[in-house]
Amino acid sequence: MEKLKLTDPFIRHYPAPNKRTEIYDEHTSGLAVRITAKGTKSFVYRYRFNDKVRRFTIGRFPKTSLAEARERAGELERKVSEGIDPMEAKKARKSKPQPKKFEYLANQFKKKHLPTLKESTQKTYTERIDGEMIPAFKGMAVKNISRGVIIELLEDILDRGSPYQSNRVRAILSSMFSFGVQREIAEYNPVKTIKPLGKEEKRDRVLEEDEIKKLWEGFGTIKQPTGSLFRMLLLLGQRLGETRRMKWEHIEDGIWTIPKELTKAKRTHYLPLPPLALEIIESLSNDSPYVFQSPMKDNEPLSSVHSSFNRLQKDLSIDNIRIHDFRRTAATYMAELGTDRTILGKVLNHKGLAGDSQVTARYDRHGYVDEKRTALNRWSHKLQQIIEGTETKITKIG
Repeated sequence: MEKLKLTDPFIRHYPAPNKRTEIYDEHTSGLAVRITAKGTKSFVYRYRFNDKVRRFTIGRFPKTSLAEARERAGELERKVSEGIDPMEAKKARKSKPQPKKFEYLANQFKKKHLPTLKESTQKTYTERIDGEMIPAFKGMAVKNISRGVIIELLEDILDRGSPYQSNRVRAILSSMFSFGVQREIAEYNPVKTIKPLGKEEKRDRVLEEDEIKKLWEGFGTIKQPTGSLFRMLLLLGQRLGETRRMKWEHIEDGIWTIPKELTKAKRTHYLPLPPLALEIIESLSNDSPYVFQSPMKDNEPLSSVHSSFNRLQKDLSIDNIRIHDFRRTAATYMAELGTDRTILGKVLNHKGLAGDSQVTARYDRHGYVDEKRTALNRWSHKLQQIIEGTETKITKIG
């Protein structure tokens, strides 16, 4: 068994042998570079488990560097010392079924259940599934679709002035999850404990200044990044689902770009961030792709935050507030500060308010950025006045 102190240049320039060769590293016990007759080079870790010699393939060189291979070999050595066979663990991971996505549940429901319904019902179900549910839950694992996420969708539909639509979506979702439970696609039906929201009148709740100040201070007592997420929702007036999925790569030169596949309006949204928003974002620096990284799951955004908000309301003795009211509050204050209705629609990425037509929809990709920046900066300045308890009288600008 040939042993050398391996180096990257040595491995890179080692010629293809007549037959497969393994050269072991003097630096790291058990680590070897395997070189085939065709010149393919891979790192392997040799270990003994239950009196059997086994070889675990770490990765191919040069995609996997020598330093990475040594680090990985060290991790494998620790597993073996803890009584874990790396090869068996790898097989178990490969055999573990991947979680089913919502699109799979929806497609199975449409394929297997809808044909049992009358034609007109099939049509309305399909329209609501394709128009409301798939855009809201696309890419999400069925097991991760919680009550809070569903309520978020139903409230959003309700706030668009569609109580009947909200109720019908809820009913179809409940039927879909029950179908999923029967076919072992879903573990349980999270919709069962959600009461219909559509009986309520359309909400017009806007936070008063004393409530804003109280809530902002309360957000600082909540475990991060949830508290910062709430502050960002109140400051920017964007939708919860889009904000909690904010990625670092989507922020550049002070502008947050929301890809069209993540927006309810199905169009790319460019939002200039006021200084206060940038301060909040910078305070959340992390190694995750997401700004609002889940504290429970690596490389995933925060999921349901409604329970945290409900506890905060109770602690602060503030009643009848929903997270979506932050969006309406931001919009109301921006309007009172002189923001034109069309610009307000652009800030909120709301098709109805923005007054988009085929002509305006083809406007320059960064159209209205200056106007949106002005509107958000005014509201940010006003918000800071409220928080600090200084002059709060609204004066229209421009």
